Amino acid sequence: MSINYFVELLGGLALFLYGMEMMSNGLELVAGDRLRVIIEKMTSSFFKSILVGTIVTAIIQSSSATTVMVVGFVNAGLMTIYQAVGIIMGANIGTTITGQLVALNISAIAPIIAFIGFVLNTFSKDKKKKYIGMAVIGLGFLFMGMEFMSESMKPLREYPGFVTMMTKFENPILGVLVGTAVTAIIQSSSASLGILQAIANQGIIPLASSMYIVFGFNIGTCITSVLSSIGSSKNARRTALVHVLFNVIGTIIFITLAYIVPIEDWIVHFSRDLPAAQIANLHTIFNITTTVLLFPFSRKLADLSFKLIPGADKEQAEMSLRYINKAVKKEAPAVFTDVRAEVRRMLDIATENYDDAIDLLKNFDDEKYETIFHREKVINFLNKEISAFIIDSLGLSMNEETSSNFAAYLRISRDLERIGDHSKSIADVAKLKSEENLIFTDKTYDELEDLNEIVEKMFKTVFSEIDKAQKVTFMRASNDKVQKEASISRNNHMIRMREKICNPESGLLYEKTLTAIERISSYISNAAKLAN
Repeated sequence: MSINYFVELLGGLALFLYGMEMMSNGLELVAGDRLRVIIEKMTSSFFKSILVGTIVTAIIQSSSATTVMVVGFVNAGLMTIYQAVGIIMGANIGTTITGQLVALNISAIAPIIAFIGFVLNTFSKDKKKKYIGMAVIGLGFLFMGMEFMSESMKPLREYPGFVTMMTKFENPILGVLVGTAVTAIIQSSSASLGILQAIANQGIIPLASSMYIVFGFNIGTCITSVLSSIGSSKNARRTALVHVLFNVIGTIIFITLAYIVPIEDWIVHFSRDLPAAQIANLHTIFNITTTVLLFPFSRKLADLSFKLIPGADKEQAEMSLRYINKAVKKEAPAVFTDVRAEVRRMLDIATENYDDAIDLLKNFDDEKYETIFHREKVINFLNKEISAFIIDSLGLSMNEETSSNFAAYLRISRDLERIGDHSKSIADVAKLKSEENLIFTDKTYDELEDLNEIVEKMFKTVFSEIDKAQKVTFMRASNDKVQKEASISRNNHMIRMREKICNPESGLLYEKTLTAIERISSYISNAAKLAN
């Protein structure tokens, strides 16, 4: 075999893969963000989920892209695993369209198709038409690459050793492993299928061998969703696992069937006399049949993923209401008890964030800084959920006192959210101080410590059991003291800057810190006056 044939093979492969990527990107750009909205919204039933997965994947020509989007939605909490299962099944059906396109065998007019796409992409002023042109160019390149690969492999038919090696893939395990490995490397089952179709068109590999390689392609394509789930939530990892389970189980079913019935004979019987078409039909039948067979067990697949990846994410546990249960109907007083417990939890998180933010001023730590920002997300989540729940609960039958309590806790929740914002501001000051190597004097730290002692006592008093009048008096006096001490500290710092003991950059950061503490003090005072 001449080196020229090998070069032609590489060139054809490059053109084929580039064409496939170009077509996929062009189609995705034409569809825009609507595909993501469709995936996110149109999953109210399992049938819809399958349909959405099929259509979206058929449009963007990539089951990997669809499943990665789904993994992302599950990770963000926008979709459940049970909804994701249907989309994954549909994506496996939608990805068969590419194989059917390749099997059309229109390589003779591929240059004309690419030229039409070039004209559309280059001379059209409309963005959508440009993207369509990109997709058409990609389609042309795909067929041209297919033709180059097929032509370059013609001489291989004359090498008995190579042909014998191809027949060895009739061994199910070997065929599946090769198919899995190839697709895991390329990260596209459609591309792998196209390459196999090019080889098969030269009569080098029989359908009996291609069959097991195709099964492996479906397992190998899971690598993209698996990689996208690394470092994500457990639910995201479970979603990727469902994708793997679906294809592995489907492969086991078909390998078993191949020993019982002559699958390849049936495929040849109703397919065109073209190896590429036979492989495309095999791929389509595999995915549709697997979906039909596993459809009744879709929830079981999701349940199995929970057993294989047990436990709950720490973040998921935090990003949820612990004491409020929206599904359980209760009387207004019992509902208020739940609200009060949830707001207390919110105060604990806000207190922890404030303490850590103050600590960062003296000893900055990246991990603690990131933890503060994570807790701030939890605080924002709780405020949003608690506020919405309280507003919904106001429709319950209740007396004036209970109604007043709900209104008070609505304000407390919002005050705690603002405390979280200002604690985050102190953490930002600490980060900038560390990055710029700015120094606070010992006197500055002493002043901050005095203020912090007052604020710490205020945090502890919000839900204390002392008399309401005493609590209000204490909070008012404490807040006044914080405002007064902060004002004195500002003046002292101005003196230190004039005497060049402190530089202006440090002074600006100190001013921001004092302002944040003052506001935190005011919000705690407001919350304590409303709490009971």
